[in-house]
Amino acid sequence: MSGATVRRAFGNKKTRYILKLQFQNIGDDNAVRLNGIIEGGTVSQILNHFDSVNGTFDGFTLSDEVFQGMGGTSSAYFTGADVSWRYAKPPEIKSVKAGLSNVSVEFVGEIDA
Repeated sequence: MSGATVRRAFGNKKTRYILKLQFQNIGDDNAVRLNGIIEGGTVSQILNHFDSVNGTFDGFTLSDEVFQGMGGTSSAYFTGADVSWRYAKPPEIKSVKAGLSNVSVEFVGEIDA
């Protein structure tokens, strides 16, 4: 053993992005109505999406809207057709009360080859 270190580079782009999202007090099957305005999605929509992409197996793209709060040009690194996202694990759901839940999802992003 020479003690030499070997490293491989796969281009000049980073890979294995991690994105964690939390949704609080969302409806289980129906969108929540606040002050007469329907807000957000539902737990059912998240679970249906998880099923539609075969759980943690298939990749998908994320809308630019997901990254709107980042500011600057940072969001450009995480969006576009060259980044494929997949679920890192199944969504975690915690019931708040009847009809409302908190949901945590974790995604892993990879650059498409």
